[in-house]
Amino acid sequence: MLKIFKNRTSRLRFIARIRLKLKMMLSLDVSPRVLAKSSALGALIGISPYVGTQTYIALFVSSYFNLPVYPLMIGVYITNPVTIPFIFAFTTKVGLILLGMDSTFTFDWNNVTLSSLFEAGKTLFIPFIVGTHFVGIICAVLTYFIIYFIAARYKVYKGSDESGKAKYGIK
Repeated sequence: MLKIFKNRTSRLRFIARIRLKLKMMLSLDVSPRVLAKSSALGALIGISPYVGTQTYIALFVSSYFNLPVYPLMIGVYITNPVTIPFIFAFTTKVGLILLGMDSTFTFDWNNVTLSSLFEAGKTLFIPFIVGTHFVGIICAVLTYFIIYFIAARYKVYKGSDESGKAKYGIK
């Protein structure tokens, strides 16, 4: 088994941090549906190939659709320097399979030139774009249902305030 944590204490701290983030997300004063939408869009943006602009896209989506920023950002930061190579390699492989292209890619590392790098990039660019969007949509749908299930279970409608806005809280 892969040892990610050095000892039991670090594993428990990690679980406590995850619980804290989930509790912070559930304590937002929005309906379970809005929370699930925001999380799903964050996952979609996080898997997308637009590295470097994902945070700006999430902020734009949050302001345009009037969604909470916190769940969006949690989804966006799925891709980070540790996970990006694995996610993008997987999504490129999925894109190759979806497009029916040969998935055995060879590159001559002994004879690396700028033109050979561009040729390799042209070969993998379209499968990468197709794969990231396909996997992003799948992750968004799964995230929506998982977060909606959790939020619907732990959030309760608390009536509305004097302005007519619905109030939600944690059970």
